Amino acid sequence: MTIGFLVPRKGSLKVMGALIQAALDRGHAVVLLWDPDEKKPGERVSETELRPWTGARVVRHARGTPLLDVLTAHGVEAVIGTSLHYVLKGAGHAPEVPAIRAAGIRLYSVDYALDTIRSEPAGYDVVDVTFYMSDHQRQLHWTAMAEPFARVGDTAHLTARSAACGSTMLDQLAVVDRAAVRKRHGIDPAQPVVLFMSMKMAVPDPWRRLVWGSGWRGLRAARALATGHAQWVPTILRGHGYRDLVEAASRLARRSGAAFIVKSREKNDDPAFLRRRADVFLYDEAVYPYTSMELMAIADLCIHFQSGAVLEAAFAGVPSLSIAVSQAHIEQYAAFEELYGGRPGTLQNFPGVVWPAPAETAAALLDRSSLADFAVDPAARAAYVARFLGFGDTRSSHRVLEVIERTAR
Repeated sequence: MTIGFLVPRKGSLKVMGALIQAALDRGHAVVLLWDPDEKKPGERVSETELRPWTGARVVRHARGTPLLDVLTAHGVEAVIGTSLHYVLKGAGHAPEVPAIRAAGIRLYSVDYALDTIRSEPAGYDVVDVTFYMSDHQRQLHWTAMAEPFARVGDTAHLTARSAACGSTMLDQLAVVDRAAVRKRHGIDPAQPVVLFMSMKMAVPDPWRRLVWGSGWRGLRAARALATGHAQWVPTILRGHGYRDLVEAASRLARRSGAAFIVKSREKNDDPAFLRRRADVFLYDEAVYPYTSMELMAIADLCIHFQSGAVLEAAFAGVPSLSIAVSQAHIEQYAAFEELYGGRPGTLQNFPGVVWPAPAETAAALLDRSSLADFAVDPAARAAYVARFLGFGDTRSSHRVLEVIERTAR
């Protein structure tokens, strides 16, 4: 079979890198549909980053240009993409979909760290199979959007148009060379690692900019007053929450003899103190294996802000501390409470795997803790993996391809 992968961004390669390799390993012809002019900061894919898949054919396909012509020109029989229905609409390909399907080309959508839960149910009638990590994730999607899903079809129809196969993104753990990662960053073979995933500042959330933003506290307090957020002023004037947290994490690393690694993204708009406090500071620099997974493979503790890093950490067997901050920019998302609410037994609160901490007290918690206080409990991790990740191996890409091969027949 000839399989086309839509890889306009680095994020796409993170999710599908192992899937591309699995397709090659299984004897499929692979076409990588690449946009060399991606404008999103930090997301442009270079030709160098496409080299790991030496057996694949790289085809330039600029955003907004017709898709069907390039698919037929290269004999593509199946197209795989992350959040494919959303991507096709966003790139203006929705009017082409009937012709693509009439040409016998199948469409498949893989999951990017829970993005599928936010996808439109109507996508089930556009994409042949929508893939989820776990059945829990699939059921959560169906429940959160019950009314529009009811218009798509009954449970039997929804089940036939979807599959829970695990995370193709997390499969990349299998290709990480831990010794090489440590050597590259100057970390001794036996040295512990505290991994800090920086908070997104460049989002439409006034709390992040005013309470935990950079700049003089008096000015931020004045801005809070002027914008109707007087309740934040005492917190702003008492200290610098974000910097206090970073310094506490750095102190924990020093007490433990650990390297303090800060991993960020160009779009996060980090304050300068993050780079100053880190032993190693880096952006998303690699895609196969991708940077976050490389670092998670050598980490002893991950500190994050209710992010998808919780899944990477649990998969790699790394304990994590999930700092609860304002999420005003995503509170309208489907299943928000399940994903970010922090109730016991949910994604961000599962002791033995991930511990929640309010932003106001997280620094104090770190100052009185040691790495031993954050130890993974094997039974808790097994339950977490079964519920949220679906599978704890690195074979999800093969499971996805088995479904594609079967449905294509």
